[in-house]
Amino acid sequence: MLAFKAAMLVALGAFDRRVHVSGQALCLLAPRWLRVAVFTIGATVPAGVAGAVLPSLGWGLSAAIALVFGPLAARAVMALPATARLHRMSPPGHHVYVHSVASTRPGAGAELLRVLAGEADEKGWWLVLDAGNEALETYYVRFGFARRGAVRMPDGTRRVRMWRQPSKRDGRI
Repeated sequence: MLAFKAAMLVALGAFDRRVHVSGQALCLLAPRWLRVAVFTIGATVPAGVAGAVLPSLGWGLSAAIALVFGPLAARAVMALPATARLHRMSPPGHHVYVHSVASTRPGAGAELLRVLAGEADEKGWWLVLDAGNEALETYYVRFGFARRGAVRMPDGTRRVRMWRQPSKRDGRI
């Protein structure tokens, strides 16, 4: 549970995001790699500095970082072949990956997805996401996403790659 909370904290800082006007829905887009680098440096530099001052403290901080993020890293490494298959199902050229959508108020997530779809249309973005179940597949089709292929992940779950081509603004989203 600690690893999940730490990963969410990093994701909130490192990923590009859109927030519903009510503050009750959040959409995380692809990570900004400069932000990822800053977070990585922010986690490792203090351990190095602490190690220079007091080696046992440096080792302790390094061990804590490894204990928190090690299981997540191991799962990510095991999923690399499946993740690569998903990436091959992406549209050609530049696209924006929708990592996750969450809301605390019914309808806020849908409203946020409509706004994101409008932004994508205006900017000519392809939107890409992975649906984890059939209900989500059906849900995302409502926003113009089409199924492009499925991959079985190492943990047994099925991910369906979906993408949405930008369309001209005609009042329909």
